Amino acid sequence: MIIRGPRLTKGFLLLETLIGLTVFSAISIALLMGFVSLERNYAATGDFATNHSDAVRISDYLALDLRRALSVSSATNSTTITIPSYYDNQGNPQDPQLDGEGGVYYGSQGSSLTIHYYLLNGTIYRQVGGAPAVGIAQNVSDFLFTLTDLGKVVTTKITFSPIFSSAGASQNAIAGTAIYNTTLLRNSRTDISSSVY
Repeated sequence: MIIRGPRLTKGFLLLETLIGLTVFSAISIALLMGFVSLERNYAATGDFATNHSDAVRISDYLALDLRRALSVSSATNSTTITIPSYYDNQGNPQDPQLDGEGGVYYGSQGSSLTIHYYLLNGTIYRQVGGAPAVGIAQNVSDFLFTLTDLGKVVTTKITFSPIFSSAGASQNAIAGTAIYNTTLLRNSRTDISSSVY
């Protein structure tokens, strides 16, 4: 008769299990933090692109309308621009006419179109005549107009509220979300007496 000793069972010791669990936990936490960081960066990049496209859009609209302006009146977070009426009610272009004093008008003399920009609930709206207002920029905290150089140059400042900011963002970084637009008016202003165009 052969007597065999106790059978050895194979398995992990408690110490080995704890070490494996610790390593697995550390790797899992690192991966989770990496995924969260990537998601935050993705969201921040998308928000930055949205704000940038809004800034470019509002800058283009303002430059176009201000270059054609006959009159500009501004208030806090609002401005009204009057431009010549280049098109008739059917959308056909009107022929330019000379007024005999070096000025040009379109359609009947003195016909014009009013464009109103205003800030409401963080969105800048553009309203042409009596048409419905269209939102052209979002997340705006202020919208300032400054008339300089005897009313021939208009400077605008639009500050976008940062959608995403880290805990360490400085006030200078947040203030850097402002865009400036300086436009030289090409038409003779009708709302000031010192216009020499």
